[in-house]
Parts: sequence; structure tokens; C-alpha cells
Amino acid sequence: MGTTILLGLVSIGILIFVHELGHFLAARAAGIQVEVFSIGWGKGIVSFKWKETKIQIGWIPFGGYCKMAGDSPRDTLKGGSGEYYSSPPQRRIIVALSGPLFNYLFAALLFIMIIMVGYEINTFPSRIILADGDGVTLAGGTTPAKAAGLQDGDVIIEIDGERIRNWNDVTENIVRNALKPIQITVQRAGVRVTVTAIPALDKETGRGLIGIHPWVKPVIGEILPGEAAERAGLKRGDLILSIDGRNIRHHVDFYDALEGKAWQEVELVVERGGGIERVVLIPEKVDEYDSAGLVFQQIVYRSERYILPVAVGKGVVQSAEAVRDTVRGILFVFSGKIRARSAVAGPAKLIYLSGVIAREGFNYFLRVMSYISIAFFIMNLIPFPALDGSHIVIALWELITRKRPNLNIIYRIQTFGFIVLIVALIFITMNDIRSFF
Repeated sequence: MGTTILLGLVSIGILIFVHELGHFLAARAAGIQVEVFSIGWGKGIVSFKWKETKIQIGWIPFGGYCKMAGDSPRDTLKGGSGEYYSSPPQRRIIVALSGPLFNYLFAALLFIMIIMVGYEINTFPSRIILADGDGVTLAGGTTPAKAAGLQDGDVIIEIDGERIRNWNDVTENIVRNALKPIQITVQRAGVRVTVTAIPALDKETGRGLIGIHPWVKPVIGEILPGEAAERAGLKRGDLILSIDGRNIRHHVDFYDALEGKAWQEVELVVERGGGIERVVLIPEKVDEYDSAGLVFQQIVYRSERYILPVAVGKGVVQSAEAVRDTVRGILFVFSGKIRARSAVAGPAKLIYLSGVIAREGFNYFLRVMSYISIAFFIMNLIPFPALDGSHIVIALWELITRKRPNLNIIYRIQTFGFIVLIVALIFITMNDIRSFF
């Protein structure tokens, strides 16, 4: 748990640093004095002075800020070029925009790095099994996959013209297209068949779902120490042929055959080393599931590596797609199509989930940071008081009307916005903590 939280804090801290660095560099380039550069809020637990700027890490590990000269009514404006509100509105727009922009550029850079270096993932082939509902049943009692005409055993080879290499490609192209028609091309009995499916919207997560599972061959990939499979004498590489005489074609058949058999003897017929073995297994009840204590074998997919010019092009496309998907998700939340309580993650959940995903490997660490960085980019551009978007709107208003803003009014509005954000943050964090249990 400690490692998970530490990794999460590191990933979120990096993104906050990148965001505030954008403001800091833009302010210095505009000749505006930055008095404090803080990662985290509150009093600095670690700080040092660099030129005229105090650099610190705040004791509240959420957010950060750049305190600039002349950005508060408490500051006495002398009309100097180093003061924020004494600077031309064009410069203030650039300073406010630079934080979110750095988050976007950082996300694009991470995508480019992943594409250049390549990555390795454990996944499954793109052969499918039709699911029985799983929360995506349509009005007619069917699923989008069944309504589209997909069948058990179909191998998905293309979605919207994009080549599909494994199950990860399948899910990536479905989850981001909720409520949008997609063209799915499958290989069926040696024939290419193309169908149109409209992924249903999962109201808990905002993902698109059509009601399919990967067809996982029942070959044991891992035996969990001290659990049922180990006691039964099962081994890695065993191919499970049947359970109590029931033919097992894939993992769904396997778990269906075990359902309701906890603490009962079941006979497995397995293929091992070219021969046939009979094994008696006693499944256990684990987290309300009848568990055999094994994990089925996955395939290892290694992505292609691309030279820099190609990687840049693909990275820019991926970052643009991430922006599109994030905006769409936010619109789903505000329109009530997905439940905000389950779909919205606060700082606690972001830190925890970032750490969990980061532990899966460096590729996952970079990927989660890139998507959260995109979220930082979008959320900070919203013109709500205390966010960067509000500073941009104030500067635009001054540019249009040519009237100097009243700092006291601005300060009250920004303070109100900040309080609202803090209250929202408290409720979201409480919801995060409740979700952990």
C-alpha cells in the first residue's frame, strides 16, 4: 500500500510541477516576478530561494500555485512591469494559458516516448465470446454485439478500418465510442464479415460496452501459491478439457462449471505433456466467487517501435484523441448520462489508482500520467473562478473593454470559487474514500 501511494504521489506531483512550470516560465518570459512557486498547498515543509522566487513543497499534496507580484488586492500596485495586473492582458493570457498548455505538451511527449520505445503488454487474442447482458442489455433484451450479428468464435480483425492485433486493441476501440456506431470486421469460418454495432454507455464508468468477452483458451498460466489448484496438483501449461464430464472450450465454460461448487470435489480432465490426466479439485469461496486458485495463460504483445518523425505524428494524434475522449466524458457527466459519484475521481482516488497502475510497469506509469495530464489541461481551461480559464476570461474582457479590472471584486470572486472548489474537493475525497471500502 505504501509503495502504491508513493508512486501515485510521484506521478501526480510530476504533473502539478509541469503545470506550474508552464506558468513560471511564461511569467518570467513576460517579465512578471514570481514570488512563490509551490507544489502542494499550505505552508512549505521544504523550501529554498532561487533568485527572487521561493520554491516550496506544501504540506497539502493536492494542486499547486505560482504567487506572482501584484496578483492580489493585498499587493500594492506600483505600475511596474514585474506586476501581474500591471502587465498587458495579452501577457496575462499567455501566462494563464501556459500551465494547461504545458500539461498538454507533456502528455503528447509521453505518448511520443511510448511509441518510440515501444511497450510490452499481457493480453488475449481478439477472438470473442458473446456475454449474457453484463449490464449492457438493450431494450429488446439483447446486447449491442448480438444485435449487430456477432457470434461466438468470431475473430475481430478491424474496427473502423483500424487493424486489430489483440484484445487490448478491441477494448480500446470500443470503450471510447459509447453511443457511436462502429464498423467491426471479423473473420468467421474463413470469411470476412463486417457489422455495425453501437456500444452502450456504462453509466458507472462512461465506457462503451457491446457485451463481449475474450475467448481465453483454458491453459493454466499461473498457479496461485497455497490455493486449490496447487493442492490438486495442477501445473502451469495444463490444458483443461472437461469438468465433471462437461466440455471446456474457454474460460467462461470453466467458471460456469465451477459455479456453486465451492468446497465440493470436482473432476478435471487435463492434457499435460501430450498425455491425459485426471485431477480432483476442491474450489474455494474467495470474495463470493468459487475460485480454483489459478490464472489462465495470456499472450505477450510487443508493440512496434517507430522513428521520431513517425512517433511525433502518432503521438499528436493520440493526444488529440485523449482530449476528445475526456471532453466527451465530461459532457456525459454534466448531461447526467453517467453517474458522477462513480465516474468522477478526486485526488485520493487519482493518487491511489495512479499508484496501482504504475506498479504494473513503466509503460503503464507513463500512460496514466499522460491521460491525467490531458485531464489537467482541460479542467484548468474551464472559466470557473480560481481556475486558469477564469484568468483568461478576465484578461480577454479587459482586452475587449479596455478597462482595468477591479482587483477587490476579482479577489472576492476568485476566493468564492476557491472555497467552492475546496468544498467540492472535500465531498469528492469523501466519496473516494467511501469507494475504497
